[in-house]
Amino acid sequence: MKIYKLLAVFTILVVFNSCGGSGSSECSVANKKSFVYELLHDIYYWADSVEDSDISDFKDEYEVLDNLKDKRDRYSFITTNKVYDNYFVSTTNDDFGMLNSEKNNSIIRFVYPNSPASIAGIKRSDRILSYKVMDDNLSVDFKFLVDGSIVKNVIIKPFEYEKKEIVNPKVFDLNGTKVGYFVLNSFIGKNIVRDLNSTFKSFKKSNVDELIIDLRDNGGGDIDIAANLASLISGKKSVGHIFQHHNYNLKYSENNNNSYFVENSNSLDLNRVFVITTHNTASASESLISALRASENHMEVIIVGSKSYGKPYSMIAIPFCNHVIFPILMKNLNSENMEDYDDGFTPTCKADDNLSYDFGDVDESSLKEAIYYIENSSCSN
Repeated sequence: MKIYKLLAVFTILVVFNSCGGSGSSECSVANKKSFVYELLHDIYYWADSVEDSDISDFKDEYEVLDNLKDKRDRYSFITTNKVYDNYFVSTTNDDFGMLNSEKNNSIIRFVYPNSPASIAGIKRSDRILSYKVMDDNLSVDFKFLVDGSIVKNVIIKPFEYEKKEIVNPKVFDLNGTKVGYFVLNSFIGKNIVRDLNSTFKSFKKSNVDELIIDLRDNGGGDIDIAANLASLISGKKSVGHIFQHHNYNLKYSENNNNSYFVENSNSLDLNRVFVITTHNTASASESLISALRASENHMEVIIVGSKSYGKPYSMIAIPFCNHVIFPILMKNLNSENMEDYDDGFTPTCKADDNLSYDFGDVDESSLKEAIYYIENSSCSN
């Protein structure tokens, strides 16, 4: 999503006048609170609902946001420049490369390709039994339970590796029906479009008939990347169609704009797609579903898993005083102006996120359910 003129003007007037340079005394707590307060009363999507308040009542800029943002806003947040750069700007990570389950942090739910954990042979579904930090305070001696029964000791040391958000691309042959499958962990990253094009080029070469996209842990990101993915799925019949309308608050409605489906030589020209979702599936992931479901695209979107998060809004990073605020600025609607996922998307077929299996394992509950639908034209229950 582009940063539009209104944001540039607001940032220049408020950030540099109120907060000055990053080390400046003008970046006082009072000025940071004032910055957030003014933003919420101006370009914030729900600005009309923000109450006038005495910001001296709040300890810091975080309290200003938490107390004054609209009650419908589960999304806006503030972070530091360091966290922002590491997560949103850098093309590399420097860590173990594995993410733990939110419900049971001993279970690995995601492993980045070519990361230290991946090279050590660790995968989703493996369980940490114990660990010991080595003397150098970087390497860690892990004991894992792998494949449900094998105990494996491995020493892992963090190193820098390229972020790869696409995991386990596969093509299954179901009695002559070619089914493409891949995990997309987020829509944040400079190399995602490149990797999506490469994946779909391979799928096209394999004559894929059906497609399953695993978005169970995808919390969103760049709308333009989502529009590119939608274009790769739907193909020629959707080129030039509106992907989504992006509407600002009434004060800035003149800046309302659209994103579009684009032409891509690697597109599959499919008439339906399967999407695996959980409560972690949000924002740009839901934009993909909403946009494809518009009637003019003649696409059937079959959702497998559990209900998605519900975030039909966009935020843009705005820097101030060694911090970055992500306020909700736009409401997103598909070409039919449908506001159909404030509460998330209800799955067509319910299925668990089964952490006992790796991504792409046909016995994993959500993937198994999607395959069942392909073979039987219905849910299993």
